[in-house]
Amino acid sequence: MNSRKLDLIYGGTVVVAVLLVYWTSTQGARPPVPIANDPFWYPTILLVLIGGCAVVMSLQVILGQQVEAPAPVRWGKLAVAIGFSVFYLLTYERIGFVLDTLALIPLLGWFLGFRRPIILVIVSVGFTAAVWYSFDLLLHITPPGLGLPTF
Repeated sequence: MNSRKLDLIYGGTVVVAVLLVYWTSTQGARPPVPIANDPFWYPTILLVLIGGCAVVMSLQVILGQQVEAPAPVRWGKLAVAIGFSVFYLLTYERIGFVLDTLALIPLLGWFLGFRRPIILVIVSVGFTAAVWYSFDLLLHITPPGLGLPTF
């Protein structure tokens, strides 16, 4: 079976699975709760993102667009990146979100080959601040550790 047919089968299967899971999770009455306390919010967002990717993949096959083959996996770099992530998760509660994230993003970026330090710092600070304020102001959840000033 060629890769185009396989992509179409995988994409279609994922779309059907996402729709079934979403449909079954919305059956039954649930009292309205704030996003910060809604246990279905995050899985629903993931379902929408996965379903969107599956639709795009299926449309690429249907429209006949040539999809480039992915680069080969570099297992050593992947293992070290996973190690960085595990260290981040283990130290997250002790060090705190801000300091831990400000350390992880540039280290991981540098390790993976990105060599523009100014951009690494800008992305690290911007991403950390955006995530912090998204949780603090929108979801009313304060991440652990030393925080950023609130408005």
